[in-house]
Amino acid sequence: NRQMPPGREFEAYHFVGKKPHPVVYHSHPYYEIFFFISGHTRIVVEGLDFEPTRGDVLIYPPGVMHRNIHLDALIPYERFYLYATRDFLQSVSSADYDIPGMLERMTQDEHYCFHVGEEELSALIHLTDQVIAGSDLPRPADKLINRYQFSALLIQSLSMMTSLEAIPQSDYSRGMSDLIRFINQHAAEPLSLDDLADNYHTNKYYLLREFKSYTGISVHQYLMIRRVLQSQEMIRH
Repeated sequence: NRQMPPGREFEAYHFVGKKPHPVVYHSHPYYEIFFFISGHTRIVVEGLDFEPTRGDVLIYPPGVMHRNIHLDALIPYERFYLYATRDFLQSVSSADYDIPGMLERMTQDEHYCFHVGEEELSALIHLTDQVIAGSDLPRPADKLINRYQFSALLIQSLSMMTSLEAIPQSDYSRGMSDLIRFINQHAAEPLSLDDLADNYHTNKYYLLREFKSYTGISVHQYLMIRRVLQSQEMIRH
């Protein structure tokens, strides 16, 4: 997925392609709401595994690590997704409709994946394409209209999902989920490879290979990223 350009409050994208680029484990300083349309892929979110089907929606809060692993590059991979900063979400909220608070409640207890029906998905694709079409219009009035259109798209997406049950993770790699959860909980402490191998019940060389294969980055890189994210979150609060 593309990153949101610096200085932007929100962005919408809609892509389809047969040769997706490899994506390493990463996070954003803003929210991402990701809609899966077609393809054959696994999605990893903080060590949880999902095998999405058409209409699945994943919510990535700021700082939440995630990665798409493409299993068959010959199947067209289509998706659309929305980016929005916390400040933008707060600016379009109201006293009785707190969007950041709603997203926090929806994703608590590691609930990241939901599903919308075909009719709802088609409506959201149409609205997303309208937002994208108006995103580069130069007039100030057009920019304001585009902001309202994106806000309506975002609110409509959330209104469809708030009553839905979260989709549980697959059983693909629960052991790796446990390892990543352990690292997250102990990132501020000195952690050795021996500590992690003991927690994963394996030898450290196997752990290094498995972790790199699963996330696309090394254990050391992940630990450094996690520490930076935790520091940023402490500063924000």
